[in-house]
Amino acid sequence: MSIRDRWNRTRDLVTGLENRANFIDRLDREISAHQARNEQLAILCLDIDGFKDINDLYGHTTGDHTLRDVASKLTTVLSRGQILARLGGDEFAVLMPDIESPTEVRILAERLQRAVAAGLQVKDLPGSVSVSIGVALYPTDAGDRAELLSCADTALHRVKEESSGSCRFFDTTMGDKLRERRTIEQDLRQALQDDQLYLVYQPQAKIGTGEVTGFEALLRWKHPVRGDVPPGLFIPIAEESNLILTLGEWVLRTACREAASWTRPLTIAVNVSTRQLIDEGLAELVQSILADTNLSPQRLEIEVTETALISDPSRARQTLKRVKALGVTIAMDDFGTGYSSLSNVREFPLDKIKIDRSFIKAVHANKQAAAIVRAVRLLCDGLGLPVIAEGVETADELRFLINEGFTDAQGYLLGAPVPASDIGPLVFENVIPLPSARLRIVSEAAV
Repeated sequence: MSIRDRWNRTRDLVTGLENRANFIDRLDREISAHQARNEQLAILCLDIDGFKDINDLYGHTTGDHTLRDVASKLTTVLSRGQILARLGGDEFAVLMPDIESPTEVRILAERLQRAVAAGLQVKDLPGSVSVSIGVALYPTDAGDRAELLSCADTALHRVKEESSGSCRFFDTTMGDKLRERRTIEQDLRQALQDDQLYLVYQPQAKIGTGEVTGFEALLRWKHPVRGDVPPGLFIPIAEESNLILTLGEWVLRTACREAASWTRPLTIAVNVSTRQLIDEGLAELVQSILADTNLSPQRLEIEVTETALISDPSRARQTLKRVKALGVTIAMDDFGTGYSSLSNVREFPLDKIKIDRSFIKAVHANKQAAAIVRAVRLLCDGLGLPVIAEGVETADELRFLINEGFTDAQGYLLGAPVPASDIGPLVFENVIPLPSARLRIVSEAAV
């Protein structure tokens, strides 16, 4: 084997650092040596904060330059025997052998972060480039290579959740959380096979009359031991793995099939995750499900969040155009909670806007929230986009919306989510019963 071939097999082609495979081999050897000497070593997992934004805004060439620059800055800090590798993407790892205490590991982590922050800035992005670091110690945290890397990666994820640009050491509570997440993921895979998942449907209605215009499909999980598992717990876990694709297809297919059986042609809204949105096969999947369930495309509404749109704007835009070409409606969900709402309304093929419930809830306590809600309605009126207020729960919120000219809403005041078995009366009568208190609000607002 030539020198060039050996280099290509052991080195990362972008940065020239050791690659993942070679780093793992080196780590296995070091663990064996440290075990024989009864000594400690540390693994530091690092990733570049906001690296995806760099790639999205400036392209992969700039991203590769950033990776090389970060690698160069990190290398200048390392001492003899310390090894830096690129594990993949924007993630790096440092092997620190023969440590005496966690204090010297923390000192190295701080030096690594300062070296990057002091010397790097990408074009017109605000601030300098920074790295987050997760640390695990052998043998304190783990006794083998796979578990040690997993612990360091878990600590890194905790940093990203809490405060990017800082450093965290692995602790047992993180391990408990990691095991819990893995258990939930395994149980969720089983739930798909054992029919533990089901959908509930929350009505969307005209504020003044209670006329039902459609329903939003919401996923629920009845675990045989845990009972009702909150969507806020299991959905993020599914999104971190490819499981969200299987789960999303199940939701879309089930919602379309059940909606096709309704006696009135009301719309059915289905949420699509970030991972689904950037999947190249989404439009084909939607087309196939519509054909299989015999549901008219005009009755299906795909809901996407701003966060999903900006994760990969170019791919999301193309995917939504293909879905819309089928005759399906596109709605932006949770409007106002993203980063560039106005530009997204202009640049993406949207048919409807849903104002996030956090703004509706705050209209009487926060003048800025009320102003935002008013501005969104005016914006949508000017663009000819229907707008719906989410999360309407109180009479005061309903009164505010009527006074501001809103006509459509969704929330517990208009109707709680119900299972498919209880949806019949709402579909058949096509109206939500209006309690006398709500009728009074409507009539007062109309005067």
